[in-house]
Amino acid sequence: METTERRKRNPAIEKKISEIKREDIRVAVIGTVIELDASINAATIDDGNSTLKAILPEGQFEKCELGKLVRIIGLVAPALSGDEIELRGEIVQDFSKLDRSLYAEYLKA
Repeated sequence: METTERRKRNPAIEKKISEIKREDIRVAVIGTVIELDASINAATIDDGNSTLKAILPEGQFEKCELGKLVRIIGLVAPALSGDEIELRGEIVQDFSKLDRSLYAEYLKA
């Protein structure tokens, strides 16, 4: 019987956008969708302090709506222009029911 090996993904580390470093591999960020670009399946999110553009696969881009709070899990990548960082999104999760004050307390811990 043939065995199929599964590659393990790196865990996604929960971070604020401003804390993301080029050395990070896979992160999870929570923010409000402030901009959508359907031509490249990109969503820009704002976590209250910083913004981040995420390039998303088909099927995940459709989960983003302007003003919606989401968590995006993906790979950190240098932006095509400048010194900025982009996210190559893998998963978009609806976080619109998140208790923001409780989440802020969690981040302080």
